[in-house]
Amino acid sequence: MTNPHDTILHGCPCCNGGQHAVTAAAMKNDLVARHLDAAKKAAGSDLTAYFKLADATHPDASAPTIEEMMKWPAPNPTKAFDNLYFIGSRWVSAWALVTDAGIIIIDTMDNDEEAEHLIERGLRNLGLDPADIRIILVTHGHGDHYGGVNYLTSRYPARVLMSAIDWEMVASGELEFDFPSWGRPPKQGESIDDGDIVSLGSTDVNVLLTPGHTRGTVSLQFNVHDKGQTYRALLWGGTAFNFGNRPDRIERLSQYIDSTERAKVIVRDTDVRVFISNHSLFDQAVDKLESLPHQTTNPFVMSASDVVRALTVMEECARAALVYWENS
Repeated sequence: MTNPHDTILHGCPCCNGGQHAVTAAAMKNDLVARHLDAAKKAAGSDLTAYFKLADATHPDASAPTIEEMMKWPAPNPTKAFDNLYFIGSRWVSAWALVTDAGIIIIDTMDNDEEAEHLIERGLRNLGLDPADIRIILVTHGHGDHYGGVNYLTSRYPARVLMSAIDWEMVASGELEFDFPSWGRPPKQGESIDDGDIVSLGSTDVNVLLTPGHTRGTVSLQFNVHDKGQTYRALLWGGTAFNFGNRPDRIERLSQYIDSTERAKVIVRDTDVRVFISNHSLFDQAVDKLESLPHQTTNPFVMSASDVVRALTVMEECARAALVYWENS
C-alpha cells in the first residue's frame, strides 16, 4: 500500500517533459473529490440528504450524537400509503406494512419504551390493532432496529425474522454498537436470506441481502398502494458507513458498493418507484409525511431513474470513503 506521504514523479508537459513531484496524498484527495463530485451531481437538488454520507471523508465533530438524536421529539404516526404506515421517530424509523392477514412491522426502534409509545400506541392512534402484528422483520443487527423486539414479542405472538449472519452476530454478544439506552438482543428467531419471499396473506416481501452496513443487512421489496395505483417499493436496510476503525471496514465498504450496484439493476428491472430507509435523515420520511396533506401527489413516489440516482449518491460516497480509508 502506498504511503500517502510518498512522492511519485510524473512527466510534466508544461515543463518541457520535466518531472515534478506529486504526492500520493494529493492523488488520493483528487480521487476522493472526483467521487464526491459524482455523488453531488447524482444528488441534484432533491436527493441531497444522501450526500450526508460524504461526512465519512471529513468527519464533523459538531454532528449530534445518537443519544442526542434519540431525544428529538417524535412525529405523529402517519399513513404514507394505503398499506404502509410510519411509526418511528425523527432519528430512527419503524414501518407497519398492513396486509389482509395482519401487520408486518419493519424494525422496532431503540428500546421497550419506544416500542410501547411509538409502535404500539402509534398503531392504535392510526386505528390499527397491535394484536394483529404477525411478523417482525429486522433489517440488521444493530440495537436501534431490534431494540423493541422483546417488548413486542412479550405481548404479541409475532415471528421475528433477520438474516442468519446478523442473528449469529447478536447471539455471539459481539455487538458492533451498543448503548445502555438500547434494548437487549432478542432470542434467535427465524433466518431470512437473499431471494427469500416473506408472505403474509396476499402480501409478499422480497428479501435482498445487501451487506455492508452489517455483514447481514437485508433490504426489502414490496408493493405499496396509493389512490388506486400500485408502486414497487424498496426499503434500504442500512445506509450509513458506521464502521469506525474496525479492521474489516475496507471489506465492508466494498460489500456496500457491490450491494448498491446490484440494487440499481434490480430497481431498473422491477421499476422501483419508492425508495425508503430506516433512518429519516436519509429518505426524509418525516418531512415528506408532514408535507403529504398539502401535496397533490405522494412525495414518496419518484421515477426508477431517481431511485437509481439515490443509490448512485450512496455508491459514490462509499467509493470516496474507500479511497480515503484505504490509504489512511
